[in-house]
Amino acid sequence: MRLITAADDELYGLASAAGKLGRAAKLLARLAEASAAAPGDVEAAGRHALALMAVLPSVGIEFAAHARFTATVEALGRVLELDPDHWLARYSRARLRTLIPSSYGAYSVQVDGDIDAARADLDRLRSRQAQVPPQPYFVSADALGAVLDGLAGAPVGWASLLDALAAAPRVPVRLVALGAVLCEPLATLHSAAEGEPRQLLGEVMSAVYGTQPAVAAALAREPVGR
Repeated sequence: MRLITAADDELYGLASAAGKLGRAAKLLARLAEASAAAPGDVEAAGRHALALMAVLPSVGIEFAAHARFTATVEALGRVLELDPDHWLARYSRARLRTLIPSSYGAYSVQVDGDIDAARADLDRLRSRQAQVPPQPYFVSADALGAVLDGLAGAPVGWASLLDALAAAPRVPVRLVALGAVLCEPLATLHSAAEGEPRQLLGEVMSAVYGTQPAVAAALAREPVGR
């Protein structure tokens, strides 16, 4: 399985900053050219897809945002055609299709099949990551699956999620930029959870993504109903 690297995190941060400054066009063009020049190079395809995802929050015009969103999902699909076990591409495609409340709030309309497609991506991802040594961020895939349950109108699978949380390594991820993406489903679930699920979510978030502002904000909020 191709796991997240420090280079992935660095590129995501660079592209995100470039997008916020309105200077992402040259970076995206260069990465697109490199990927087109080496169509069988999964790393080149992955860099382009990752940069596209990083600049999504900076695309403000609605029709342009929708086109870039679609292009990003398609770019992630090309990565997975080259390497079906690319963890970050598989997670990212499921994440975009799941539409977690986040900086991607503008993308509020799901097309038919997005929920099922996201579920298929997460089922495959969780099956494959169970076969390799655990990484702290693997728990984000389990949390994303629980968020997807809620979006699909199904009962959240708390039992399986609690097992995943209990087994998750309590080790900080050294992913400054991507950590903000990976902590999203945990923070989303934490905001609505109570009792043991809330406690475990808080423990894992704090241990794995504790330096992220979204985690600090989530932990500071009172439980629902208080």
